[in-house]
Amino acid sequence: MMSIDDDIYEYDAYGNRVLVGLTFAETEEFFRLDATIADPGTFPSLSADEWRTPDEQRWLELFQKHQAALPPFSGRPKP
Repeated sequence: MMSIDDDIYEYDAYGNRVLVGLTFAETEEFFRLDATIADPGTFPSLSADEWRTPDEQRWLELFQKHQAALPPFSGRPKP
């Protein structure tokens, strides 16, 4: 699961705290998927090349969108 750090969040136009680069709905979806994927009984261990389920693929899409939107010197490593 992702850690909760202030430098990965921003506030949207409605005052909702969201992950940088994601909408409020995408942030909620990301954390729902993150919790599901983090449950070891939900998915078997997979290598990075074996993301197969729609939930896994959607989580990765949201994660990459968030990472791409982080400022280059935010202190957070980019993949």
